[in-house]
Amino acid sequence: MGMNTSMPGQEAIPSVFSPMARTLNDLTYFTRSLIQMKPWKYDYTVHPLEWRESIETEYKEKKTFRVGVLRTDGVVDPSPACARALDDVAKALEAEGHEVYDVTPPSPYEALYLASQLLLSDGGNTFMSFFRTGEWNDPGASQMVFYMNLPRPIKYVYYLWVKYVKRDDMWAGLLRDFHAKSAHEYWQLAGRREAYKNKFFNWWSEEAKMDFMITPPNATPAVPHEAMHDAVSSCGYTFLFNLVRSALPLSTPRLTITQLDYTSGIIPVTHVDPKLDQLPAGFNINKLNGVARGAYKHYDATKMAGLPVAVQVVGRRLEEEKILAVMERVEEALDRHGGRYELLDID
Repeated sequence: MGMNTSMPGQEAIPSVFSPMARTLNDLTYFTRSLIQMKPWKYDYTVHPLEWRESIETEYKEKKTFRVGVLRTDGVVDPSPACARALDDVAKALEAEGHEVYDVTPPSPYEALYLASQLLLSDGGNTFMSFFRTGEWNDPGASQMVFYMNLPRPIKYVYYLWVKYVKRDDMWAGLLRDFHAKSAHEYWQLAGRREAYKNKFFNWWSEEAKMDFMITPPNATPAVPHEAMHDAVSSCGYTFLFNLVRSALPLSTPRLTITQLDYTSGIIPVTHVDPKLDQLPAGFNINKLNGVARGAYKHYDATKMAGLPVAVQVVGRRLEEEKILAVMERVEEALDRHGGRYELLDID
């Protein structure tokens, strides 16, 4: 309560307010301090859970982790820079003796579809209602609202062209139902969301059996100003956990309580290297699906040189203490096997 959002009342994909800090130690200090203030005594939305120091200690001292690595969501493969950061962390953890293995969760594309349909189920009317004369929209949000407001016959013709002429089933699948929903349609989507959350829960428990998972936070490093006009839909690596957050790789640690309702943290790992992170020879953006094309339209390892590249550390519901401890273990592993992220000097 007391937080501002441009979508009050939108509960299918709730807004997430997550702390960001210069260092992981600062992030842990802030989170622990906030919970120790017992905010549930004055905010009815907060779980009445004390800080569980025993869990934090357990995962700081645990000798061997089972670590799942999500290399791709099957919609947008991570760019060379983001794939390299993920691989660096996987190798560092493996060198520490942890059990590291690739995982394939239940269709992330299904999660992207459900989340994108639910997020603007009102047609974008709520957040557009806050605009005042002279204000302009975010390019990505503006693009979504423009398509949302096209007459349905025009959208259907465009859907047919994308699906049967362009033969892009993924992009067509997202476009087909992108319009304001009736209450009946909304309830049906919410029911599918709950079924997906259950499927993901069972997959983690019975198949993956991980202590935590590492993923790219986004397919590319931060894109140029205004580029979200094209890249707005390529948010699956974080949107997945916001269903079961759309964000770019950050230069600061970040902790998010997401909506699978899973806990995830962002750790900066490295910087874009103009030599190591070029696209492979023969890369053809026109062969990608529409979501991936929007992401890769602005990927340029030379122009992005020096930008931060991060990994996402994912735990399960209400595992803040565990994930913060695990993030510390990841940084320690990087210290011993390749070096942790170098912060900017702030003299």
